[in-house]
Amino acid sequence: MFCGIYVSEFIEEYDKISDDLDFVDFNIIMNEKTYDSDKNSDELTAKYTIYMNEKDKTELDLSSRDKRVTYGKSIRSYILQIPEILKWNEAWMKDFTCLYDTFVDLDYAYNDYLTHVYVMQFSEDMRLMQLEILNNCLNRIYDPEEEVKGLVHRRFAYFNCARKINGISASMNRRIFDDEKIMKIAHQMAENDEKYSMGNVLAGLIGLSRGNISGEVYMYKALEKEGNNRYSAFIYYSLAHYYEIEQHDSERAWKLYQEMKEISPQNYKMLFKRATQNFHEKKYIESWKAFLKIYNNMVNRINGQWFQPIELEYYFRCAKILNKIPRDVSVLIGISPIEEKNLKRIEKEDFKKSKFMKNFIFNDKIQELYLWYFRNKMEKHTIDIIIDDVL
Repeated sequence: MFCGIYVSEFIEEYDKISDDLDFVDFNIIMNEKTYDSDKNSDELTAKYTIYMNEKDKTELDLSSRDKRVTYGKSIRSYILQIPEILKWNEAWMKDFTCLYDTFVDLDYAYNDYLTHVYVMQFSEDMRLMQLEILNNCLNRIYDPEEEVKGLVHRRFAYFNCARKINGISASMNRRIFDDEKIMKIAHQMAENDEKYSMGNVLAGLIGLSRGNISGEVYMYKALEKEGNNRYSAFIYYSLAHYYEIEQHDSERAWKLYQEMKEISPQNYKMLFKRATQNFHEKKYIESWKAFLKIYNNMVNRINGQWFQPIELEYYFRCAKILNKIPRDVSVLIGISPIEEKNLKRIEKEDFKKSKFMKNFIFNDKIQELYLWYFRNKMEKHTIDIIIDDVL
């Protein structure tokens, strides 16, 4: 994703893949020893498959920068099979290798996750630190005196870093790069190579962040090209979220969430939006059942302990809503309302079970910030708010 490649991610224990009909270039199986190839032989079809044989490891320790960098270097040869298989020329292979080494050496995935999730909660010092990391990333991808040319993925990664720098800078009421110029360059990537619709996605994301109508245009151009593929679900969600939150246009947002459902029927964020829509449309029984389905789907992830805080957030949202289900409705649809003690358990105890928090968000100060942020978000979602919106 860093360099403009569409990605669908699956965790075999939790995710249903039978509805994924995309035919993609690559499947990358991260642990061949635990992957049931017989079960999935007719699913997740791809031109090529790369198996990353990590000995007998079933769980990774990524609890420090050194450990993440070491892991990134250990799988380097697998990822660099991609340009070899595609028979790229030497210059493109060099560009792709540059991107991979930059991504790993600068611990990009970790820092991108932190800033993507809650940059507004960062202190100014923390934001400046993230800006320095992104600036180093820019200078590693292209020397400041070097012309931005070559492999399209390298160019995309460069301007994607610029977009993220502007995103953090905007939170401090300034911008470093000219958004309009980046949008035009990114759109031109898609124009020059009809297969590279991610250029329009990059331009669209910038436009949406500025409330620019051209952002919508670029996103729809990408959907025209990729809209039937599961990996494009995030484009639908980005557009729908923009209409719902920024433009207060629920009708257009609902339509996009519905279209998203056709290609990614198990996406929990979309299912939550659809359940909310049913409530708005006074389809109360359908709404309660939908919230219950999301809640039950999240149970396995929570019990498996490798869950991200945003997944716990949606779990808690649904629990709070189901806690308010009327007694006659619960009898009608055959469920028991979620009890207050269960809400307290989720809020106070379940965060502590998360191996993600222990093995990835390893800094105590950031963990505290993370917990504060998500607990505040969780508290804001109750059935009362949904009812208030309807009224």
